[in-house]
Amino acid sequence: MQRRFAIAQLARHREPALLVAGQTVSNFGDGVALVALTLLVLDTTHSASRLAWFAAARVTPLVAFVLVGGAIVDRFSRRLLLLISDVTRALLTAALAVLIATGTLHYTELLIFAVCFGTFDALFMPAMTALTPEIVPDDLLGAMNAVRPLSSNLVGNMLGPAVGGILAALSTTLAISVDSATFVVSATTLALMRATPRPQRAENSTMFAEIRGGLRYVRSTTWLWTTLAGVAVVNAFVFVPLSVLVPFFLRHTLHASAATVGYFFAVSGLAGGLGALVAGNLATPRRRIRTMWAYWMVGTLSVTIVSVASHTWEIMVIPLIVAPTMILGNVIWESMMQREVPRELLGRASSVDWFVSLGLAPVGLVVSGAVAAVVGVRTYLVVLALVSVVPGLLIVLSPRINAIDVAGTPSPEAGAA
Repeated sequence: MQRRFAIAQLARHREPALLVAGQTVSNFGDGVALVALTLLVLDTTHSASRLAWFAAARVTPLVAFVLVGGAIVDRFSRRLLLLISDVTRALLTAALAVLIATGTLHYTELLIFAVCFGTFDALFMPAMTALTPEIVPDDLLGAMNAVRPLSSNLVGNMLGPAVGGILAALSTTLAISVDSATFVVSATTLALMRATPRPQRAENSTMFAEIRGGLRYVRSTTWLWTTLAGVAVVNAFVFVPLSVLVPFFLRHTLHASAATVGYFFAVSGLAGGLGALVAGNLATPRRRIRTMWAYWMVGTLSVTIVSVASHTWEIMVIPLIVAPTMILGNVIWESMMQREVPRELLGRASSVDWFVSLGLAPVGLVVSGAVAAVVGVRTYLVVLALVSVVPGLLIVLSPRINAIDVAGTPSPEAGAA
């Protein structure tokens, strides 16, 4: 019975409750901005390639700077770094709203905005992963790692995009201004949290030496580097391009309305939220690596539904499968990292996670846009989905990679899968 209400137990702890509340509001703004900016680029350029370049402009600095971000996260208060990141992104989105309102925004400025935003993502993401075990009891880590995507999906990927489609139809300036305001709310909740100390680290250690230490740790840990390598492929060539190729497919192949694009993101959010709700109340499986890869491979193969889709409702089936399977696997993964990786290395290990798992994403976005323009969205997604499950199959079948689940100490919440 205790496991069933694990997510509800988080509300009894002040720091996690404040963090979740602020991020939930911020996620809503992200969802509004996602649809508003996607429609802005598509409707002004009529190009999947331009949208892909815009998306790549945000991912590229994340990949380029996330290792430095991880080293910074292991040097300073993780809460303070999250606060700095939120305040800066509030100012960036406010500036973008002003440019739109004054009619001075061009595609070049959109690319610059994406680059700046991605740079602070490189600080925010490892800081969030590293802060979590500092403020959450160990037996509730799985619940916390589920409630974050629960909030992100229900609010950020369902409610936010649904409202974003309506707001964008009225005014893109209004939509982006809402996003800016939500960053202010998130920053306020972080400011209300108790201060967290700097992580312990070796004296006189340089930042580059610490980055090398993080890379060395991941490289020497088989279950870490093999999973990251496999995820890098499927993220770059399937899941990240979905956010570009499916809206383009809906608008220019099925001739769907702008609202339908918002509905696609909303369906993904609803399905992901349900998946997170389930994941947060499941016991950690004994075969963690095999279980999470089984989830991820099912999600990858579901993308092949596009090969027979001729109506918008068929496309909506894809996020109904992809979103929950990705969340179920990700919750296992994050909890596993937070338990198995030494606390003083967690920021850097998390940054390597982001660096490798998204390292090919900018290339994948550009390549997917160009290749899909030649062979079609259907052919591209089917072929790449089939190719991308191969690394997962090899990992599932490898006794060496799965040794951590055979020899490791059971987690506090370990139980049947």
